[in-house]
Amino acid sequence: MTYIKRLPMHGPTPTFLRQHFLFAGLSDPQFARIAATARQLPIRDGQEVFRAGDPAERFFLVESGLIQLYRLSAAGEEKVIELVRPGQTFAEALMFMERRRYPVSARAIGDSTLIGFAMAPFHAVLQESPATCLRLLGAMSQRLHQLLQEIDHLSLHNATARVVRLLLQAAPEAGAKRYAVEWQTPKQVLASRLSVRPETFSRILKQLSHAGLIRVHGRKVEVLDGEGLERWAAGPE
Repeated sequence: MTYIKRLPMHGPTPTFLRQHFLFAGLSDPQFARIAATARQLPIRDGQEVFRAGDPAERFFLVESGLIQLYRLSAAGEEKVIELVRPGQTFAEALMFMERRRYPVSARAIGDSTLIGFAMAPFHAVLQESPATCLRLLGAMSQRLHQLLQEIDHLSLHNATARVVRLLLQAAPEAGAKRYAVEWQTPKQVLASRLSVRPETFSRILKQLSHAGLIRVHGRKVEVLDGEGLERWAAGPE
């Protein structure tokens, strides 16, 4: 595993960490034990955090930036598994596995800052407290439900509906009719995350533009008709 530098944790506050489901159910002494293992890790744009098969000793929370989790096919093509945003964690599930090796690779998209936590102390805390385990299990079950909903959207809707749903999810509030979206992620990465080809992604944006639903300016997309997008999502062509 490659780090740029290991630093004492000074940026994130306990309140910031406590908002995450992994830490919300910990007692103050338990949280102090975990926080003592935290390291703030600045990662440069394009730098690998870890590669598939590396020994898994830490899980991570994204403090700033964006992390791409991906796998390589037999042909060497990258498949984006997930885009991890600020406030989200990744690799935490490996704490519960006997063979702790990262199953995917992780790379920074843009300069990013992570907080790395040692898995062993967290695992020890859970072994010592069944009540804490149950609280964490409930929180992780809710997250699993959200991920299953996302899988349903990806598998049951066609490519156009996936792109439309991406635009709708970026709305500042439910039912917003006009708003702007600016991609913080390269289009090819977004396309891979949505399981569509980059050229298909671009074609769908053009199709929505011709329909008068959006206007595209480079990385910025102006949604002109949120209600119209809702209708596309509900009944894609």
